[in-house]
Amino acid sequence: MPLSTFLDRARGTLLGLAVGDALGAPLEGLSPQQIRAHYGSVVDYVDGARAWKRKPYRWRLPGLYTDDTQQALALTETLITRGTVDADHLATIYLDLANPRNGHAGAHRGIGRSFRLVLDELERGRPPLECGQDSAGIGAAMRIAPAAIAFLDDPDGLFDAVMTASLMTHRDIRSLSGAVAVASAVRRLLTLEPRSASLLFRVAADVATAETRIAEQYGHLVDSIDEHGRSLSRAIANVESLLDLPRPEALAVLVEEANAHGARPVCKRPTMGFPPACIPTCFYLLLTTESLEEALIDVVNLGGDADSTGAILGALAGAHYGLDALPDRWLDGLRNRQGIDLRAQALALGSAQGLEIPDLIAIERHMSLEESNYRERLLAANQRGGMNIRPPR
Repeated sequence: MPLSTFLDRARGTLLGLAVGDALGAPLEGLSPQQIRAHYGSVVDYVDGARAWKRKPYRWRLPGLYTDDTQQALALTETLITRGTVDADHLATIYLDLANPRNGHAGAHRGIGRSFRLVLDELERGRPPLECGQDSAGIGAAMRIAPAAIAFLDDPDGLFDAVMTASLMTHRDIRSLSGAVAVASAVRRLLTLEPRSASLLFRVAADVATAETRIAEQYGHLVDSIDEHGRSLSRAIANVESLLDLPRPEALAVLVEEANAHGARPVCKRPTMGFPPACIPTCFYLLLTTESLEEALIDVVNLGGDADSTGAILGALAGAHYGLDALPDRWLDGLRNRQGIDLRAQALALGSAQGLEIPDLIAIERHMSLEESNYRERLLAANQRGGMNIRPPR
């Protein structure tokens, strides 16, 4: 594969992840019906104020991504500077983003309860690989795509990298194997494997092998192996049977399948932040749409955990379609586009030499403050009578 092709797809992967996250962020927690009622069909960045009138903390600066992309960038930073997933270095970045916290998340945006607990454990000095939580969340999968770029030709190295990055925050096998699934698919798409049903079976096989390795190597650390040790590989393989079904019927089956793998609470949407739900849904949409733009519009308008599913599908679609498939309006409106793009280039090239990459902590703190100020101005304008505040550029 020519370097130019790999570079294009690597940039598409990381920028696609960020774009999908930013598109979905204001829609997180909404149903498809609520999205249609407030926005019609979301095809560009929105701020969330229309749907979340009484919850200003959900108002987003348009084009700004959440912790999903922040964690992916932190992982990228570690891969660039250390050449591998150094758990201590990654933990330092997480804590630098968090501090000063003052009881909150610092510069982290939109983090959930599990990651807050991880930060608490890290602050107390607990070893990073002992901080994983027992919930079957999607956080390990949403950030893992950069590892596939770094370990493109080293599947064993990729497995080790995925486990190190993931055990820091998760110890349920469904979360860990979900991260393996995304990393495997991104790696295969980057190496020009076709976007077809055969991809599902190859990824499912990769995940099944990983599930066995996880049980053998990390069984003393990992939860739910006995009950759900094959959940992800089976859920992904099941997607092939849905490809020719009408969309509503296929989405209903995806929900049913997720519940068969122990969803708690019960899964009601295919985009629930539960690996056996949202990861197969992302594969289904990747294979049943005809462009990156169509895929991302379809997934974020399903609501649910829209930022994480947007990030996962954005990475998958970016790895397949490449940078040029991302619409200009999305790239132009994406905050920190240059910083993301430069890190993707450095990761793909194996070196940051000659690239003026902005400092991650400084820019993330600045953007979090910018979002906070934007919310305050928008809230004040709404209280004065609904004045429309244009986001700063």
